[in-house]
Amino acid sequence: MQNRITAVLTDADKTAVLTAMDQIKTKMPFLITTPAGQTAKRTMGAKSVEYVNLCLEGAKNFPSKLTVDFDTEEFNKDVSLINQLWTIRIQLAALLESVDDTMNTASSEAMRSADEVYALLKAAAKKDGTVKELVDRISQRFSGQGKAKVSL
Repeated sequence: MQNRITAVLTDADKTAVLTAMDQIKTKMPFLITTPAGQTAKRTMGAKSVEYVNLCLEGAKNFPSKLTVDFDTEEFNKDVSLINQLWTIRIQLAALLESVDDTMNTASSEAMRSADEVYALLKAAAKKDGTVKELVDRISQRFSGQGKAKVSL
């Protein structure tokens, strides 16, 4: 069995990471959470970036062509925020992907090791009664997972 990851995250390092995440949230107090089931009506995809930026350029260069109540400054703030957050999002997405990949690899390795331990303990329980109680407790995890019975 090949072990792809060997690491220890100390409680102190975990606390430091969580503190750093809190500091990030403090630097971006404007972040919002959309209620479940609610989404923005219209959002930007990758192809919309140029469209939005060109429209902002048009709003700045031709203000007389807009209605008097159009807020070009607020539009500019939204576009600037999107551009700034995009860079941050790319880094966060890469970090989250690494965390997910590491968790998946570690959990896969832990499950393989647990399966091996369980098999060895089951074999040992046949000869050593002191192991039987633990094996019985472990086996409860598999209750109801036997082979499907075929009805004729």
